[in-house]
Amino acid sequence: MLWFSLVTFLALIATIIFFPSLPGKEQSYGNQIKVATTGIFIISVLGIIFLNGGMYTAYSYISEFLNSLTNIFGTELSIVLFIYGVASIVGNWLGAKLLNSQTNKTVLSFPIIFSVLMIGIFILGSAKIPMIVLMIFWGLLAGIGNDISQYWMVSAAPDAPEFANGIFLSMGNVGVTLGTTIAGAVVAGMGVQYVMIAAVVVMIIDLILLSIRTYKYPSEA
Repeated sequence: MLWFSLVTFLALIATIIFFPSLPGKEQSYGNQIKVATTGIFIISVLGIIFLNGGMYTAYSYISEFLNSLTNIFGTELSIVLFIYGVASIVGNWLGAKLLNSQTNKTVLSFPIIFSVLMIGIFILGSAKIPMIVLMIFWGLLAGIGNDISQYWMVSAAPDAPEFANGIFLSMGNVGVTLGTTIAGAVVAGMGVQYVMIAAVVVMIIDLILLSIRTYKYPSEA
């Protein structure tokens, strides 16, 4: 935690020194919070919760999954998770490109592609080389998913982007909590392999929510 505090402090100093002063229009807190009562905002919040819930239902116990099913331990495990992290950075870049060019297609295809990946991991989890390859694709999708969450929230409240971005972070954490809770129950009741199937179920719910937002508010999606 001290290390995280140091990195955060350095980021603060860099922001003060290098971030330019930008003109802006101040809004009252009441006007910003008012957007939280709109239908598009509410359905977007639910979409973000279940999107992150699906991702973290699968990811919360990934170390245990790789240990017990794929027989990846120690340094090898660290390397695989590092590769996953690098792939997620690439996914952030790719997600921005896709959202800029094919917004709705990117958003609605994400839960489907993620679910297919989870089924692949469920089937091939005991095969080391295929699993490492799938972890790379998983990292790419994780980065894209984070982009979708932020875009989905901010685009639901274009007149209050600061408020929407704060809600994005908060609801993302709610989704992490939901996913971790589901994963824990599945691990305790069925075994770690089945967290992938649970993630698919959560993603199906999320696809429904994302579809409602897309087709009910087409001009704002």
